[in-house]
Amino acid sequence: MNKTVLISGFALPVILAIPASAAPKFYFGDGKDLEIFQMVQIWNIYTLENDAVNPDMDSRNDIYIRRGRFGVKGHIRKDISFKVWFAYDNLGKNEYTAGTGTPNTTAGEGNDGTENREFYIWDAVWTWHLDKELANISIGYFRPQVGKESITTAFKVISFQKSLPNFDFRKHIVGRSSGRETGINLGGLKVGKGWSFNYNAGIFDTNHKNITGNSTGSKQPTVGDGKNWSPMYALRFAFTIGDPEMKKYKMGYTQTYYGKRNGTTIGLNYTYQGKTDIFDKNGIYAVDILANYGSVDFNAEYDWLYREVGNQDSTDTIWSVKLGYNIKLDNGQIIQPSVMASKENADKNTLSIASDKEVYDLGINYLINKNKLKLNLHYVWGKNKNKDFSYIGLGFQFIY
Repeated sequence: MNKTVLISGFALPVILAIPASAAPKFYFGDGKDLEIFQMVQIWNIYTLENDAVNPDMDSRNDIYIRRGRFGVKGHIRKDISFKVWFAYDNLGKNEYTAGTGTPNTTAGEGNDGTENREFYIWDAVWTWHLDKELANISIGYFRPQVGKESITTAFKVISFQKSLPNFDFRKHIVGRSSGRETGINLGGLKVGKGWSFNYNAGIFDTNHKNITGNSTGSKQPTVGDGKNWSPMYALRFAFTIGDPEMKKYKMGYTQTYYGKRNGTTIGLNYTYQGKTDIFDKNGIYAVDILANYGSVDFNAEYDWLYREVGNQDSTDTIWSVKLGYNIKLDNGQIIQPSVMASKENADKNTLSIASDKEVYDLGINYLINKNKLKLNLHYVWGKNKNKDFSYIGLGFQFIY
């Protein structure tokens, strides 16, 4: 039972007696609460080949923390929620390893004993639930709500690594690989009988040098003089037939419902940014589908990344397809085979950062406690700028 202690008109926080798998939560009265949470993925990658680095190198093993998260979330009053969390990624990753992620080193210092020191903000967002159904206003530093793979956490995908719509897609619209930017978003969810509708509309103030140009004092060659500025607009509309993706509005998504959902969601995505010192116009069009029927999970996405500079323009394309199947065991655990195919095709005269890539992923996820405790074993292979790579990945995931 939830309890709050009141002394002389003040509410003292009480830690709930909770299961070991849940995060500690504090209650302060008047709708205020605070929850501490952590998430981590530990990968063991056996690289078979990584031609982009060295076609003659030996196969090798590498154990590293692919993703680490530590944060707090809760309410500052009943109608205002918040989430602030930090990341520590790729601790111990070897630069020759074929798995995704840039080794965690201090910028400019390299391998001189100062590695594994980066601990940085991941999300910092406050949401005013003006109308819990149709009008939720979020402000802070977070992902623009476009691109289904980008806005789905890596802790809830059915593949081992995220598909290609996650990476250059983010860099194309905000410049940074995390996909985060400061802005404000209005979103809502309407759930009907056998249907639902979800929308998000945001305005973001981009500041990455690959989007706006270099700022004064940058050590890199200056691009532009800061004369031109335009905000970035992001829109997403999602329509569902059957069971909804979520029962209440939120900005977090998943690719599997463990055999408990029977529904299909189609999402339409769009961003637009006008003139900056880097381009005249920039944005994306994208369509995605998530279908979960009984034991079958299916999702796909197709993105068009466009950019105009002067009298030139280019459009790069990225797509992915994933399929998973949930085999329920008598003890409630799930064996989940999955397969993924993904490809990126750069315009021959691309003005953005896309390149020709492809990746394939075949493996098994062992869901001991849904995604809170997961083991997975996958074989991943593909090409990066026409250079072959392949690896066997063993992953451990904990959410607590």
